[in-house]
Amino acid sequence: MKKWKVVTVLAMATLLFAGCGKSTAKSSSADKTRTIKTADGKVKVPVHPKRVVSTVYTGEILSLGAHVSGSTSMDLSNPYLSKKTVKGIKNLGNSLSSEAVLKQKPDLIITDNESDVKKLKKIAPVVYIPYGSTGNVYQTLKKFGNILNRQKQATKVANELKNTAKTETTKLKAAGIDPAKTTVGMYEMQDNKLYVDGSSWGRGGEALITALKFKLPSSIQKIQNGAGYKQISTESLDKYSADWVFFTSYSSTSKGNDQAVSDLKSNPVWENLKAVKDGHVIELPFNKMYYYDPAAVKGQMKLVTNAMIKAN
Repeated sequence: MKKWKVVTVLAMATLLFAGCGKSTAKSSSADKTRTIKTADGKVKVPVHPKRVVSTVYTGEILSLGAHVSGSTSMDLSNPYLSKKTVKGIKNLGNSLSSEAVLKQKPDLIITDNESDVKKLKKIAPVVYIPYGSTGNVYQTLKKFGNILNRQKQATKVANELKNTAKTETTKLKAAGIDPAKTTVGMYEMQDNKLYVDGSSWGRGGEALITALKFKLPSSIQKIQNGAGYKQISTESLDKYSADWVFFTSYSSTSKGNDQAVSDLKSNPVWENLKAVKDGHVIELPFNKMYYYDPAAVKGQMKLVTNAMIKAN
């Protein structure tokens, strides 16, 4: 009788320890981290992030199928992110405050603001990525594929973009527009100041230059190789002329840029640009051209292709 009691006790103990082992394994799996290099040094991040809080890079994160629990209003205003895609994401306002982020219980925070690192790293691991530092859209996908441990998804999205580029390029060539032989320039009136942008500063640059492979004039390529953008005078605009002009306007105040834009268009320097004379000026809404995540680049490729074919 005692023998059976001993066997029973041993059996129960074995099951108990086995159960504990499974629980520990699950806990260990859930708590696994990996170390990645960031602009702020090495950071331990979850192997599979479940609740990401982000600013600026929300489009990139969502394109890879990762879950974003909270983001800033600018990111969530992206017209290329469907309502279904952003459903359930908490709007945290214009910036990432500690209080708002804490409520989201994130396991990873991604930001372009260096000051966010110190104030938020006690809440969750913070990956700091300076604005404009990620390279072109394909390099950016690779970077985020590594951060989020979604390398296969990154490759898939990159291939989808390349396929879209191939389709839109075929349409352009059929309309007599060969990107390889055509220069484009991206110009913006921002708070009454005129700027020229390179290919990696939003404004459709990734769609036009990286994806569709239009060319930058040498004068704008120098800007791209430097700061990536430059404020210029109207009088010097002809030095940065291109076969096609892509123009946007943005104002951070309620006053707007209407008068400045009107003055620009009535200036003889503008009127004598070859692109203006040829009717090759494409004006598009700022919010349609500002973003440069994969969804935006895909949408912009179609947008600029249709606009150019219509104007040609």
